[in-house]
Amino acid sequence: MRAASLLAAAALLAVTPGASAAGLPLGPGSLREGRATVRIATGITWTRIVRSGGPWRVNVLTVNRAAIAGRVGAVLSNGRAIARERTSSMARRTRAIAGVNAGFFNGGGNPVGALSVRGRLVSEPVAGRSALLLPRSPQERPQIAPLRFAGSVSIGERTRLLDGVDRTPGLVPACGGRGGDRPTELPNATATCTDRSELVMFTRSYGAPTPAGGFEATLRGGAVTSRRPGGGSRVPRDGYVLAGSGDAARFLREEAIAGARPDLRLTLRAGARTIDPAGYEAIVSGGPRLLRNGMVRVGSLAEGFAPPGGSSFFSAFVIARNPRTLAGVRADGRLLLATIDGRRRGWSAGVSLIEAARVMRALGARDALNLDGGGSTTMTVGRRVVNRPSDRAGERAVSDGLFVLP
Repeated sequence: MRAASLLAAAALLAVTPGASAAGLPLGPGSLREGRATVRIATGITWTRIVRSGGPWRVNVLTVNRAAIAGRVGAVLSNGRAIARERTSSMARRTRAIAGVNAGFFNGGGNPVGALSVRGRLVSEPVAGRSALLLPRSPQERPQIAPLRFAGSVSIGERTRLLDGVDRTPGLVPACGGRGGDRPTELPNATATCTDRSELVMFTRSYGAPTPAGGFEATLRGGAVTSRRPGGGSRVPRDGYVLAGSGDAARFLREEAIAGARPDLRLTLRAGARTIDPAGYEAIVSGGPRLLRNGMVRVGSLAEGFAPPGGSSFFSAFVIARNPRTLAGVRADGRLLLATIDGRRRGWSAGVSLIEAARVMRALGARDALNLDGGGSTTMTVGRRVVNRPSDRAGERAVSDGLFVLP
């Protein structure tokens, strides 16, 4: 069924009076709520919910990964780590069946938090922040877990921790980094921490010459082929670049000699468990977590959304009603991707994070997390945007999306 037909079907939504056990927990139980569900492909349904009173408008994709013909995967804007693209543009470019915007990003479009695309890590975690993990096998249940970075580089008998991937050395957006970041190694949504001594890996996804400063080693086929101070290296298609500042620069000068073959490890940690990104179709960070085993557990403090001295941010981001993009996992392993419109009087009021958690539980999620919301909140079905983004200028360009792909 084409997207235009789907939109027409959803437009026939009949608002029915009264509440039921399946009604969303938004406003009094007596509010009128209407739903329309359309199967958009085998294993994928799209549900549109209108609830009076707020009002609230909610769109939900329910995906059975074991039944779909394609896959659910992350898409990087323009195929680059320092760019932005509209969610609908990503959908058209990849011929996506449906999808939503995904993780947070900084002003340059650089992803903030864990992001892995088809097994390739292109952004390290903000320590302790939750992420959605989609295993390679569609038979395996998606997971939501707080992640930490455990990357390292070994050359000869020396090993040095790896601080980051595809970002400027010394600048740690949202903090939560490793090894001496200032002013904190704890996540902080309102800050960019600094570190004078960092080792960062640049992949072909970076999409630009490496930033100026420090010392660099370029590798092809796993071996060091060139070295240079000052940055500005181009990442080869068959390799990567290691860039170091402070003691990491000394490490590279002394150990990354021509022909050396570093042992690069890009592992993640979820508690005591080691996670290899290569075993996952996609890893997409967000935050905070909303549900754990069916219980409302909004992890604002642990994940850096209640920073010290940041009461105004906490009120605006956590407590206030905003547009939201949400991901959840049902007990049967089905994936839920939802958008809730907001900031549009008479159209949709948006939700707080507590309300978002309750909505996801009512939709059947056992585990859920918040993705990037506000003006970024967008859902596509086919090539069409099916929600109403809140920015006056229309749909916002973002760093990455999560899509059902052919």
